[in-house]
Amino acid sequence: MTKSKRQTVILENDPLYKDKKDWSQRFKNLIGKRIVGVRYLTKEETDASGWYSAPIVIELEDGQALIPQQDDEGNDGGALWIANSKCLDDLIPVIRG
Repeated sequence: MTKSKRQTVILENDPLYKDKKDWSQRFKNLIGKRIVGVRYLTKEETDASGWYSAPIVIELEDGQALIPQQDDEGNDGGALWIANSKCLDDLIPVIRG
């Protein structure tokens, strides 16, 4: 794990603030959801997606799953960066195969 400095981010100074705010509003339904499972995509799921990399799957209590992608087009599975309040961060890698 690496240690990083905390920064105060003033979103209103971001030129894309409005777009980011609008998009983040669409996902407010994730607030309060309970994680019930964490696993990697299976070989079958990876193949069905046309991906070479198996990303982590975070399963929620309502049946939804959070699966990181390489890009907006879903060209491959993606890694997930985890940052926390103790200024430590970690990375959940993809498994290539």
